[in-house]
Amino acid sequence: MVTTRQEAEWWLRAGERDLLSAVGLHQLSIFEGTAFHCQQAAEKLLKGLALARGATWQRTHSCIRLVRTLVRAGLVVPPEVATACRRLDHHYVDARYPNGVGGPPDDFYDEVIADLALTDCRLVQGFVEANLHG
Repeated sequence: MVTTRQEAEWWLRAGERDLLSAVGLHQLSIFEGTAFHCQQAAEKLLKGLALARGATWQRTHSCIRLVRTLVRAGLVVPPEVATACRRLDHHYVDARYPNGVGGPPDDFYDEVIADLALTDCRLVQGFVEANLHG
């Protein structure tokens, strides 16, 4: 039987690995992949935090919805973390699907956008780490 704590650790580990993937893709100048994996990392880290804090969520891939779940569970989420989540959510579809942005995703991503996604993801990561044991 899987415990909630164990599942939380799985989500956190998966999130950390997505962030490593984002960094690796950035080094290869695959900026749309960087942004997508930043979104995935933030989403998984937030799911891990929610489980660790006893919060539950409906199935979602939205970081901002997960933030709202955490707020309902009594966690104070700084506005800059919520804003980072809003920006990251766009990359879930836009970074992967040509019909999401009207052309090949790599035409719509550059190093500046990828750098911002990494910054946003690391902000979420820091928030999660600071609130895991509260």
